[in-house]
Amino acid sequence: MAGAFRRVRARMDELGLSFSVWDLDGLGFGRREPTCEFCTAIHCAAEACTASASQLVARVNAEGRAAWQVLPGGCCVLGVPVRKRRRQSGTAVACFPTTAFEDDEFLARRCDELLLDRQVVAAAAEGVRFRDPAEGADLLAILEWLLEAEQEIQTANGELTTLSTNLSTTYEELSLLYTISGSMKVTQRPAAFLRDVCDELLEVMNISAAAAVIHAHPPAVPDDIVVVTGRIDLEDEQLGRLARKYFAPELAREPRPIVDNQFRCRSQPELGKGIRNVICVPVAGDQQLGMLLTLNKNAGDFSSTDIKLVNSIANQSAVFMANNILYADLQDLLMGVLHALTATIDAKDPYTCGHSNRVAVISKRLAEECGLAPARVQQIYLAGLLHDIGKIGVPESTLCKPGRLTEEEYDQVKRHPGIGAKILGGIRQLDDVISGILCHHERLDGGGYPQGLTAEDLPLDARIIGLADCFDAMTSDRIYRKALPLEVVIREIGDHAGTQFDPEVAGKLLAMDLEAFLEELREPAETVFPVGLAQEDAT
Repeated sequence: MAGAFRRVRARMDELGLSFSVWDLDGLGFGRREPTCEFCTAIHCAAEACTASASQLVARVNAEGRAAWQVLPGGCCVLGVPVRKRRRQSGTAVACFPTTAFEDDEFLARRCDELLLDRQVVAAAAEGVRFRDPAEGADLLAILEWLLEAEQEIQTANGELTTLSTNLSTTYEELSLLYTISGSMKVTQRPAAFLRDVCDELLEVMNISAAAAVIHAHPPAVPDDIVVVTGRIDLEDEQLGRLARKYFAPELAREPRPIVDNQFRCRSQPELGKGIRNVICVPVAGDQQLGMLLTLNKNAGDFSSTDIKLVNSIANQSAVFMANNILYADLQDLLMGVLHALTATIDAKDPYTCGHSNRVAVISKRLAEECGLAPARVQQIYLAGLLHDIGKIGVPESTLCKPGRLTEEEYDQVKRHPGIGAKILGGIRQLDDVISGILCHHERLDGGGYPQGLTAEDLPLDARIIGLADCFDAMTSDRIYRKALPLEVVIREIGDHAGTQFDPEVAGKLLAMDLEAFLEELREPAETVFPVGLAQEDAT
């Protein structure tokens, strides 16, 4: 109320009234200087003025309503109750000298009573506005109105400040949620997403550090994830242990936010060093996935507003993690089915067993060497895995024939790219891999099949898969011959670069350590495509 009292005092000064504020015990506080030299002289000499004002204050405090009275000493005193949240907290007092002082005889008698120099007081009275005592009622109404108006303004300003603070906090929260929602791509790596979340918390919440700890959930999360941003006197591994040993059991018992503004880790003090206060919020969907931590608020303690914000972000993170896990599980299922399908094709010919998987691995490596994006690498991997799916429509007698194929049999084999493209044509999610399957036997010089495409029409996917297919065929035992020596394979690829093979892709293959690569290809094949490669490389 100090601001309101200052503004009321200024208005009273303009009206020539002295102003003061008294508490419920009848004790005045704040500045109570009179408005002029005349009032100062009377006030300083007349202790009775203060006593009379105290009596009026006691009356107003007791009755809870405004009152006024003319004092025998020639002054008029006004009292108005001061209320805070509808409860009286004190009394505002204003006073003024009345016209009684205009009477020379009254002034002389009053100066004698107060032991004041009459001439000095008379000189000080010149220019002073003495009011009729009857004006007390009107001035009391003015004082009451001013106090009520100022209190309403003060209340409105307080509410406006609170509203502004709440709006600012809400804006920051909505802005943060919007930013995080915008970055929620199901293919994004969980660690990259969580780092974005921690960076945003660090910027918005005025804290020293933020951390996310996510429990392992293969295949989306093969191992525990610990992401830390900011400054904290703990290693990531220590913070992970603190989360698992201290917070995880608490969240398991009751999955709700934990706030501790006097943090102590009594069981393992070394894990709690450097942490003054902390908020820990579970990241949970149908199951406990992990937690978000905000550490060491830079000013004061964590509040309910902070808890609400972190909880909202944790809920968003839980949605992302649940979707990411579901996506990874579905991808894992899809790849398992595709590997099983291609394995049935390879099983038709024991001499080509594992061929589809090896072509997929070779194609993947070549796509990476060409600097393609992870999503494109996955696309080429799938096309390499499924490149021979059309052989399901080729008789086994033709596929397994040890001798030279007749022209009719060769025509049957040449139909397998088209058959494969037709089989997969009804699966919308595999639209991007069909061109690699359909064209992997085409050549740059137009001598391939089934369409006889030339270099300008031959997609990069098909160029990579075609080279991978030929490389594996030449380095593997077949029913009609043994695997070719590596030096022969290298010479064949070099001789046909520019006619059958893309020279740039062939150069990438020949620049590799092929002996080591062949050893790698002979190792047991993975049954599924690595989930991480399908996820966006956010860094």
